[in-house]
Amino acid sequence: MIEQTSWFRLQPLYRYIRLQSENRRFLRYLEIASTFFLVAIFLFFAIMPTASAISSLIGEIKSKETISAAMSTKISSIMKAQDSFAQIQEDYSVLESSYPTNPNFYQSAATISSVSKEVSTPIKQLGFMLGENNDNADKTNTFQLNFTTVGSYLPIISCIEKLANTRRLINIDNITISQTSLDGSSLSNQLSLNVSANLFYLPQK
Repeated sequence: MIEQTSWFRLQPLYRYIRLQSENRRFLRYLEIASTFFLVAIFLFFAIMPTASAISSLIGEIKSKETISAAMSTKISSIMKAQDSFAQIQEDYSVLESSYPTNPNFYQSAATISSVSKEVSTPIKQLGFMLGENNDNADKTNTFQLNFTTVGSYLPIISCIEKLANTRRLINIDNITISQTSLDGSSLSNQLSLNVSANLFYLPQK
């Protein structure tokens, strides 16, 4: 009888101890959960910006690598173009003198003067006349050249041949050869050569 009474008296104590043990266990779980929660917050607010910055830096590095590769390709192309231009530079001057990008009236006059001096047929008159601009940029632009020179028969013929074979692209439209007059009634042995021709130059784009 005494043992049963003691057991019934101790039951509230056992329940209290059990409740305290459960409370401690709950507090421990709560502490662990709080710790994980705080760690998660720390990871989000502290490590995430760093990870974002690292990701951004990696993206910039890759972008710069792509740009660097593209620039290297362009530089290589420019160097190849410079080498190609250096190889054809001498030929370019020849092309420019035969088919220039501008009318180059002075150069044209110098060419005609050089031909006349070479064959001893002095120029008496030299003139240029620009035509109307072409509306189609693909068409070739030209301007008209007229000059008059005097000389004997063979130098006159030689002047025509050299003019036709000059480097400058030229299209001779009309050639007139006549004898020069001394006093209005008699003729000299000198011939007068009048040439009308078109000279070509590149169209303006």
